[in-house]
Amino acid sequence: MQKIIKLFKAIWLLLKRPALFNLILKDEEVLKNEFENVFPALKLQELDPFAWTEAQELNITPYAFLSGSSMVTDFAFLQMLCRKYKVETYLEIGTWRGESAANVAPFVKEVYSLNLPDSTLRRMGQAPHYIDSHRFFSKDIKNITHLFGDSATFDWQPYAQKCDLVFIDGDHATEAVLRDTQTALGLRKAADSILVWHDAKQDAEYPRYEVLLGIYKALPAHMHSNVYLVKHALCAVYLPDAFIGQAIEINALPKRAFELRLAQKEV
Repeated sequence: MQKIIKLFKAIWLLLKRPALFNLILKDEEVLKNEFENVFPALKLQELDPFAWTEAQELNITPYAFLSGSSMVTDFAFLQMLCRKYKVETYLEIGTWRGESAANVAPFVKEVYSLNLPDSTLRRMGQAPHYIDSHRFFSKDIKNITHLFGDSATFDWQPYAQKCDLVFIDGDHATEAVLRDTQTALGLRKAADSILVWHDAKQDAEYPRYEVLLGIYKALPAHMHSNVYLVKHALCAVYLPDAFIGQAIEINALPKRAFELRLAQKEV
């Protein structure tokens, strides 16, 4: 009887506040079930790039240790990709403080970074300090070009088929990830160009199905086998090479540890 009462209370709350439906639909368990229904034969696989030779003596700078940023290992992974695959043109959707662009800039010929214009952020009611934080670390780096616009309506034609690596870190809703991934497919210089998605995991272990649904729905089926979640990071990646992927292990015993040496820099 108590369960029935709770059920009616829940229905009453949903009727009073329909926006609560969005929370239910975005619940990870709901999204995981949807993913498994849409892609019943697909097994997520994980790649360990920290076994690569490029993983030795990485220097991550800048890194602010502030909210909304990537993990140190995400920036390390982007650097490794740029070195391993000799990336010349790197483009990212989503700038924020400019840490990712600044971390890859020394390893590539040119960086393009897209974000909403400051005027749009002001119309959205964002706080001045939040707006000023955009491009903070990347604004004075010579080989970085900042682009302004909404990825949904931006004119991508000048960058079509010119990018060796596209980093997608904009809106993480499934529909937005799907759209940005479709855009990124047209930006690739060649079929062996690389795609990277940020926040494809909730943390360093757990998949984030809201983002993964957008990725796999956007990609042609023949590309699915070359998509990997990245061990120790929040990213997923499409690589031209076929690696032997590992099954995802949750709460497994650590097989390696990292040593971090912190040095402060004035900004």
